[in-house]
Amino acid sequence: MEHLGKGKRPYYVTAALVAAELNETLASCKEINLTASNAQAASSRIGSAALGFKALTHYIDELAGYTKKAANEINDLAKNASKIATNTAKTATAMHYFELAYAKAHDATYRDSMKKAIDKTAQHYHQQQSEFNKILAKMEVQLAELKQNLRSANALASICRVEACRVDTHFQAIFVDVANKVDVVAAQIRGRVDTAIRLFDSH
Repeated sequence: MEHLGKGKRPYYVTAALVAAELNETLASCKEINLTASNAQAASSRIGSAALGFKALTHYIDELAGYTKKAANEINDLAKNASKIATNTAKTATAMHYFELAYAKAHDATYRDSMKKAIDKTAQHYHQQQSEFNKILAKMEVQLAELKQNLRSANALASICRVEACRVDTHFQAIFVDVANKVDVVAAQIRGRVDTAIRLFDSH
């Protein structure tokens, strides 16, 4: 992990962009929740022929709940990282001016009294940077875990299509639509997670 200011984009900007991407996933999670609810309602209307599909809606709803929780947690980390990075940048600027003043005051009588302030500011900067890097590392791990868990969406969609074949042709379109919706929305979320991961990798 590079230090602040060495990448093409400041880390606090990256953290803010990640937060924006994950905000979008929350809307997608609501779509999956709604899809699961609609599927449950349809299964109840059809009766015993759709019992297998009705059980699947629980897993669809569970996937949406997990994704929403993970996105919120990573989003909170991103906001915190952005805040810390902004403060770290301010500390770095203060340290730069302290060191500049110290260098210019080479003949000043009380020049050494500035050293304490410089050392304290430098210590504060390194503490902020360490905290920031820990948060970023945690975000990267959670993004990878979220992407891994989203792979189950493809399996769920495939099983939904199999279950659709077990009901009357009159109702099959309903369940195929649910499968397609799970596939599409999960792909949208994966795309945003991939974008977030690439934002980190660009550093």
